[in-house]
Amino acid sequence: MSMFKALIRFADFKGRSDRSEFLQFLLLSLTLALLPSYVWSMAWGLADGLRGLPPHKPASLLSYVGLFLAIPALSVTIRRLHDIDRSGWWLLLNLVPGGTAVLIVFVLQDGTAGDNRFGPPQPKADGAAAAA
Repeated sequence: MSMFKALIRFADFKGRSDRSEFLQFLLLSLTLALLPSYVWSMAWGLADGLRGLPPHKPASLLSYVGLFLAIPALSVTIRRLHDIDRSGWWLLLNLVPGGTAVLIVFVLQDGTAGDNRFGPPQPKADGAAAAA
């Protein structure tokens, strides 16, 4: 269920999100983005003799998915930056050439151990706490 945690906390720009939550949301986003295109291409291939399917539909579906995931993606990325003790303003690096590569390195780093200026670390899942 932690894959959907970013969708549940879509309007929460405070606090921290661990690397696991961020990467699971990224996986969910990629799946939701690629699934309509895959289904549409399968339908197009099966209906090869029919000319009723316009080829531009996957792009419009992808736009709707992007609009749906824009705010959750922004909030989980800001919370991820908070986890490594950086402000959400670091997202402005996307506007600088090469800045996206720096942000990728940032979000893949380990979170700050213990409390930082953005709050306590996110509690681990029950299974992870029992295993430790």
